[in-house]
Amino acid sequence: MTGKKKSDDLQQKANDLNNIAWQLRISDSIKAKQYGEQAIELSRTINYKQGVADGLRVEAFGHIRIADINNALRCLDEAEIIYTFIDDVKGLAVINEYRGIIERNSGNSATALELIFKALDQSRQTAFTENEVTNLYQLGVTYKSLANYDKALDYLYKSLSLARITNFILLEGYDLNIIGSIYFETGDYDKALDYYQQGLLIRQKSGDKWGEAGSFDNIGYIYFKLKDYTNAIKYATKSLEITRSIGDKKGEANALLHLAEVFKETNDFSKALRFSNESLQLRKINGDRRGEAEILLLLAELQNTNEISEDKDKFKKLTTSLMISKEIKANDLASKIYYRLYKQYKLEKNFAEATNYLEQHIQLEKELHKDTINQKVLNLEMSHKAEEAWKEAEAIKLKNAELTDLNNEILQQKKKIEEALAELKSTQAQLIQSEKMASLGELTAGIAHEIQNPLNFVNNFSELNKEMIVELKEEISKGNYNEVSFIASNIESNEEKINQHGKRADAIVKSMLQHSRTSSGKMELTDINTLCDEYVKLAFHGFRAKDKSFNAKFETAFGENVSKLNLVRQEIGRVVLNLINNAFYAVNERQKAERLTQNAEGYEPTVVVSTKKEDGKVIISVKDNGNGIAESIKEKIFQPFFTTKPTGEGTGLGLSLSYDIIKAHGGEISLDSKEKEGTEFMIFLPI
Repeated sequence: MTGKKKSDDLQQKANDLNNIAWQLRISDSIKAKQYGEQAIELSRTINYKQGVADGLRVEAFGHIRIADINNALRCLDEAEIIYTFIDDVKGLAVINEYRGIIERNSGNSATALELIFKALDQSRQTAFTENEVTNLYQLGVTYKSLANYDKALDYLYKSLSLARITNFILLEGYDLNIIGSIYFETGDYDKALDYYQQGLLIRQKSGDKWGEAGSFDNIGYIYFKLKDYTNAIKYATKSLEITRSIGDKKGEANALLHLAEVFKETNDFSKALRFSNESLQLRKINGDRRGEAEILLLLAELQNTNEISEDKDKFKKLTTSLMISKEIKANDLASKIYYRLYKQYKLEKNFAEATNYLEQHIQLEKELHKDTINQKVLNLEMSHKAEEAWKEAEAIKLKNAELTDLNNEILQQKKKIEEALAELKSTQAQLIQSEKMASLGELTAGIAHEIQNPLNFVNNFSELNKEMIVELKEEISKGNYNEVSFIASNIESNEEKINQHGKRADAIVKSMLQHSRTSSGKMELTDINTLCDEYVKLAFHGFRAKDKSFNAKFETAFGENVSKLNLVRQEIGRVVLNLINNAFYAVNERQKAERLTQNAEGYEPTVVVSTKKEDGKVIISVKDNGNGIAESIKEKIFQPFFTTKPTGEGTGLGLSLSYDIIKAHGGEISLDSKEKEGTEFMIFLPI
């Protein structure tokens, strides 16, 4: 055999090993990694660069699967150098996707999107359809991590469609599983279960043991949520058996935890304790600090049961869990532990400590709600910018391709590109705002539900007071008036907190539910003039009911040629009512100020509501002669939670809601305002 023939045979053997590794990378990443390592070793002996790089990309994926990031990056770095040297764009597409996965898992979602979009571009450029399917899948997973479920589902369904067209059965199962997880997180358990079961059948058909174990675990947890504990145990046990057989320690720990939770609910506390401890040991081995803290919390709760009531270290478990939560900055978990400590100290009748932990829990819950909103907005901006950057790059490439064949029109085409980019940037702010509005509407519904927690805390403070009153009576009967005074002070303090948290929580919940509430969406032909007339009167009498001293002149100027429009009457009525209420508030505030400066007689509070038809649109105007809006805050006026009213008088959701509604009707809303002269809001609705 000649030297060249031998070298060719060894290259083919390396290619065969890498092909097997590539096909197994998802269904059995451990075996795939082994085949990849063999291909790398063989390729290095014959200086076969392609073989080395192809083996490294599979080895990298195996390291990513077990969260061994350092070794994954080592493999990716070397593979990228080789692929760049040999100009293998397909290989670079895989490298960029894997780097995107690492960035997402590290919390850097914006960078992850940039890398995966780059990978998608390279896959399409080289007709690498198999990788395009996984790119679309990873984009869906990344948008899911940002809680942008609309975009997540969009990319996942694109991936699912392409997977079915190309018969990529393995990825079809993964797409179905992540779609199911989105429905799970939004509380639609029936749809989630349907998608999980579809994914399970495909994973079993394709021999994907890792995926099969994950599907069993997901289905078991759905049944747990549905309180079908028999099926929950059945599926979690199947997941546990498979994870142990394939050496998936992370999956095994999850299955054990879910079994522990089920047995806790079915009062089989000895099994719950055994599975919790087994999961705890695996979490420690895997270095999963959050998982360790979660199980310590579960163990502390289990120690309140009769079967294990002799354990006296529940406080130690709770404080250790709290210490880990603070260390890894898991505030959501820390909040749960504070509440558990509150309940424990209350059982021990240590009311001072109970009150302390309850207050810390309440404070952390407030911070979590605020952080959730801020992070959601930030995530939307990051994901939007990443996608827009990719679209801009695509547009520029397309224009450049056209310029190649049109050398005589270079200057003209360059000008068009610049104009297109300028227009794209000018609308970017509006697109981001639109994205915020659409997503915040869904977000507030969830937050409004969660923010009911302070109302529960009001009940807890009330319960605490009842117990203190019992103690108060006991101390009175003993004549211990120093203790009586101390307990009475605590009761008074708790009553103030009940009043404060109850009123504020109630106001916020009502406002946020209004922001997220959707109507039936039924469009009907509506007389705009009649609508505006009704809501002017409604607003005036409503304002008078709240403030008997309020009086203002209101005028209407309705155009005779104003068309009837097909719209959601309830929604547009809400916008008009909100604008008129704001106008009455503005003139009332100015009148109060004028009275203080003894200029009230020269000022007549006036609100004018008018309609007209112009340039194919119906225009509704609400104009007041109040204090006006400062130039510095005009750009913020439609942002959610921004308000010019004093604390407690407004939540900043009225104009944000109005903006959403008008945009949904294909219209525009604008304002014209001058300080000390007044404000005019104008609604433009297309005919």
